[in-house]
Amino acid sequence: LEYIGAQFLGGCSLLEFVDLCCFEKVTWICDHFLLCCSRLKTISNFSVLRNVTTIGEKFLYGCNALDSVDLTIFTKVSQIKSSFLCYCKLLETLDFRSFEKVIYLSTDGFLKGCSSLRTVSNISGLRNVKVI
Repeated sequence: LEYIGAQFLGGCSLLEFVDLCCFEKVTWICDHFLLCCSRLKTISNFSVLRNVTTIGEKFLYGCNALDSVDLTIFTKVSQIKSSFLCYCKLLETLDFRSFEKVIYLSTDGFLKGCSSLRTVSNISGLRNVKVI
C-alpha cells in the first residue's frame, strides 16, 4: 500500500482507536484522512507514516478528542494541503522540527479551530516553504 485513498475512515464519528501498523510503505495520504472522527483518541503506530511525502486536504480534520499528534515523524513531507489539523480542539502542542523538506504549505484553514493549542515549537522547521 503506497497511498491512502481519499476519505479513509472519514466520517467514522464513533471511532475511538485506529492502528496504522500496516502502512509503513505509504508515501501519499490523500484528502480527508480520518475526517471528522470526533471521538478518535488514539492512533496507534502513527510512526509508520514516516515515509509520507504528501499530506492531502483535511488531514485529521475534526478529530476533536485527539490530544496529541507526533509531527516529528514527517521528515520526508514536501507538501501539506489545506485544512491541516483543523478543529483538533484538544491539541495543545505541535513541533515542526522535522518539516525542513516542506516546500508547499497551504495556509487555508491551517490549524483553524485548534482552540487548546498553547505551544508551537520549532516553527523554523518550515523555513524552506516556497509556496503558500
